[in-house]
Amino acid sequence: MNKEGEALTQNRLGFEKLNIALGVLYKEWYELISHQLSESDGMNLELGCGASFMDKIIKNLKKSDVFINSNTDLKIDAMEVGLKFENKISNLILVNVFHHISKPELFLRSAEKSLLKGGRIIMVEPSNNIWSRLVYKLVGHEKFDTEQITWEFESNDPLLDSNQALSWIIFKRDYKKFKKLFPKFSILSKKSMMPLSYLLSGGHTHNTKVGKIFITIIRKLERMFFDNQFGIFDLICIEKN
Repeated sequence: MNKEGEALTQNRLGFEKLNIALGVLYKEWYELISHQLSESDGMNLELGCGASFMDKIIKNLKKSDVFINSNTDLKIDAMEVGLKFENKISNLILVNVFHHISKPELFLRSAEKSLLKGGRIIMVEPSNNIWSRLVYKLVGHEKFDTEQITWEFESNDPLLDSNQALSWIIFKRDYKKFKKLFPKFSILSKKSMMPLSYLLSGGHTHNTKVGKIFITIIRKLERMFFDNQFGIFDLICIEKN
């Protein structure tokens, strides 16, 4: 892995204080995740935490990444979670991380090994619908390839290389294959959200300086009328039986 991704993460630390609207949206993600947590008696681990402030919302959370900085508790590769934490984890949490994992079958096998019975994988991932496809193909800086035949893709840097359509490919298009490979996993829920608000915030690339009140109003309208059909992100919850 080169240093570009690591430097990018370092520059984003504290983003929620600079881009208020983006901070509001991430806080909503974290709160939604907190409502999906398994109550099994184990560890809560965030993979690929980057500049996350999830620990302010979810207590007893360990934050990890593929490198150590001031925002991480652990250095761990997602492929190693089963080896290092076998039958110890209640909740594996990934926010816009899963689509960066170039060998997702190996990761899911490792995750399965790490989870307690009743443990969960909870992730926020790019959605696939008529609006989100347009958004990611026009303004996204990462690949969104729904035609990828296999689950794996080439990656030289796990922080930069990705396929944003990966969760749709595995959990929707190839659902039968997923269930055959992982019969112990059940998809408990999938909720789409934020068709416009994330774009209005500017994301991590451009701070539009949209205020908290404005973005909160937009989110109320989105939840009422647009989230389910046109959300550009999915909240996905998977449980180990």
